[in-house]
Amino acid sequence: MQYIKVGNLKIPYEVKTVGNHKNFQIFGITIPFSVHISEDGEKYYRIFGLKFRLKFKDRLFVSRRQLSFQNREVWTNTDIRKVSEEIFKQKLGYFPNFDNPRSFNEKIFWMKLYYHDPLITKCCDKFRVKDYVKEKIGDGFTVPVLGSWTSAEDIDFNSLPEQFVLKVNWSSGYNIIVKDKKNADIDKIKEQITFWLQPQQNSYYQAFNWGYKDMKPVVYAEEYIEQLDGQLYDYKFYCCDGKVRFLFIATDRFNGSVTYDFYDTDFNRMDFKYGGKEHSNKVLDKPRFYNEMIKYAEKLSKPFPFVRVDFYETDDSFYVGEMTFYSGGGILPFDPIEWDYKLGEYINIPQYSDAEDVG
Repeated sequence: MQYIKVGNLKIPYEVKTVGNHKNFQIFGITIPFSVHISEDGEKYYRIFGLKFRLKFKDRLFVSRRQLSFQNREVWTNTDIRKVSEEIFKQKLGYFPNFDNPRSFNEKIFWMKLYYHDPLITKCCDKFRVKDYVKEKIGDGFTVPVLGSWTSAEDIDFNSLPEQFVLKVNWSSGYNIIVKDKKNADIDKIKEQITFWLQPQQNSYYQAFNWGYKDMKPVVYAEEYIEQLDGQLYDYKFYCCDGKVRFLFIATDRFNGSVTYDFYDTDFNRMDFKYGGKEHSNKVLDKPRFYNEMIKYAEKLSKPFPFVRVDFYETDDSFYVGEMTFYSGGGILPFDPIEWDYKLGEYINIPQYSDAEDVG
């Protein structure tokens, strides 16, 4: 019996060997794997038919993102599809049909695997998309940038105002809101930014979000914005073939219990839950710039079979927040599940000629 130490906790595990075939056993779960040597003399492992460069004693607990990054030069397109199927089944509870996708989440994954328009990379980039927005609909529609840098150490905190937001461009949720610079822990902020800028933190390695794969990282500061009630309502318009089909509103981000409410284009609430999030406990008003948001979302989305265009609204203006091609990563469940298929009907996936165009 061997043990993994996690803090003061010792977790028992066993590895049983027969030739080059092994079984890793922990918490009563058996994971078969085999050990191999590549032509260049490097040891690698096969788990569930997939090839890993992974040292079990050193890295027993690794994230899906880390595994994808470690095996980025090993996995074939077939491997990536197999892992995608496993991720999908684990998260959503049903096995996907990527050859004939019907549900919303199946079609999002299909686009990750097979639809690789280079313009997606520019528009996925939360910093460089600002240039695309300016080109398509004009100036003044994105939150003003206060500065941009390629490393945490280069951030010029002295030049920033008392309130600002720091972001890293190549994944979701990489935001630090600073409301009082005098009391901000600058060293801790730098440590967090440095971690987000590491290559394996690219969103591609989380669930093969292709648009981020070749993205260059940047950290940037934006002006801090909020509404009078302390909220920042996030309006997310789902666009298919250049037409808004439905939207959802995210609220209560600042208190740690974000809510999701979906609406059709006539602003009637749609009765389902998404991603396990609750509905808002109050009636949400249609945004004052609703018609303008639809107009500009459709202009921005015109080149693509599917994209979600997000807006923020303040008391006297509105801004494009980001463009998202892989809404929810394609792994957030709908409750009830039939809405996964109902919303999937809106997305017309394009024809493709090479089914091996995955990675």
